[in-house]
Amino acid sequence: MKTSARLMTEFLPTAPDEAWLWFACDSNYDGNVQLIRWMIEQPRCPEAATLAIFWYSGAGYYGQYKRREDVPSFELDTYDRLQKIQGLYLSGFYKKSAVGFNPKNDPTPIGSLTAPGLDWTTEYEGGVHVPQEMKSAVPGSLHGAMNMPEGWAEGMPPEIAEIVFDEDFEEDEKD
Repeated sequence: MKTSARLMTEFLPTAPDEAWLWFACDSNYDGNVQLIRWMIEQPRCPEAATLAIFWYSGAGYYGQYKRREDVPSFELDTYDRLQKIQGLYLSGFYKKSAVGFNPKNDPTPIGSLTAPGLDWTTEYEGGVHVPQEMKSAVPGSLHGAMNMPEGWAEGMPPEIAEIVFDEDFEEDEKD
């Protein structure tokens, strides 16, 4: 397991619900698949964080596919992960909390060139095969990445971010 995933899996179980959402909204998804997989299997993961992961993972794009058989083989991993999130979310698996997320009005679309207020549900026509419940807001305080405490980076608290970035720097130096 990557250092970032290991440290965050140790941190998140006792972290406030906002921390789960901050990671979901500010993480580099390409480099954090291990942690994302772990998060979506945790009943402790707040609904808001799970819904953010769902949309940040490309639910609008993958929602174009009606059946798994229609998905190109190189996209199956993400498609399957989104289907898992959707099934668990709709079954009530994830934690209810005071933290909210609105996929129709995301205040912090990190990595996007659009302004705050991004409507994920209209990206790629909003995923015509995405259930309406997945397009609805999780009520609560919107604690997107713009509300992360100072020093947090890519959804990680300073003490973890420092270790991860130092390790990444050392790896880059070896190359």
